[in-house]
Amino acid sequence: MPTLRLLVALRVRLSAALRLGALCLLFPFQLFGCMQAETNPIYKEAPEAYFPAPPALDVARAIRRDDVAALDQLFARHPGLDPNQEGNKGVTFLLWAYSHHHVKAMRALVAHGADVNRPLRLPNERGGVDVTHLVNVAAEGPKDELLVALLDLKADPNAKDERKVPALLNAIYINNYSRMKLLLDRGADIDAVDSGGYTAASTLASLNNFEQVHYLLERGADWRKANGDVALSTQEKDIGNAQSIAWQIKVKHLLMAKGVKFPVPSSGAARYHDIRTKWEQTPEGRAWRLKLDALGAQPDIVGKPWVKEELAARTAMRAWMQREGIPFPPL
Repeated sequence: MPTLRLLVALRVRLSAALRLGALCLLFPFQLFGCMQAETNPIYKEAPEAYFPAPPALDVARAIRRDDVAALDQLFARHPGLDPNQEGNKGVTFLLWAYSHHHVKAMRALVAHGADVNRPLRLPNERGGVDVTHLVNVAAEGPKDELLVALLDLKADPNAKDERKVPALLNAIYINNYSRMKLLLDRGADIDAVDSGGYTAASTLASLNNFEQVHYLLERGADWRKANGDVALSTQEKDIGNAQSIAWQIKVKHLLMAKGVKFPVPSSGAARYHDIRTKWEQTPEGRAWRLKLDALGAQPDIVGKPWVKEELAARTAMRAWMQREGIPFPPL
């Protein structure tokens, strides 16, 4: 049976994918997160759609041309012009430049006072507004260079999007581990959590990516965050792929070196804690406890060999419960 953690992780990743697709359909401007600038249907939209009047319109036109000299002249001629002006549908000058993949224009705007960390207020498919940040958009966006440019311009690598997801996890949701590493190199919190309290390491472990889990642990990620889910996934995940299992075993070795004592409490252990404690005081239950402790303590035992024996122990315990007339605990 899938664990709750896995279901949450899959839901979040599906939510990310559906969100991007929905925004592409419902808010044409957000196609900057879906495809290359040269094929982006945003070019069907005139600058007037977002900035209807000068001098903001002139700025938008200069951004479309990636004309830094024209931008400099416009800000010089209009000293009161707000570089953070929000146009229609929450579009700012920086967002407009980002959507065109115009790094030079982005740099020029920041030089004139645009705030790369200014929250973006963008329409959503529910008719409301989502508050996010440009660095979160870029973490899931089409080009690495756009994320690099924003970080060079001092974008906060720990900014969170409208789902309360940090940029580090935005990159992980699209399986872009070079961006994950880039964000870490630029100061992202390796143990940052999403709205469910899950870290990059626990999310990757739940999704069977133990190579990247190993990388994060070596880099200092705290395996204890998210209730020790990293150790639990390492113990229980049944991947079936030899290369992935090899990384899973390496993670177990690393965790043991960090002081983790295997076996760790299995999925659903809290619900059956009192019953299992009582069962393990019987000769049968005590024998199973000793067997499982010996098996789990072996550095190379993960996944199928562990799960097979743990399930057999649970079956034996439930048979004992039936004999003793002990009801199943409530969910």
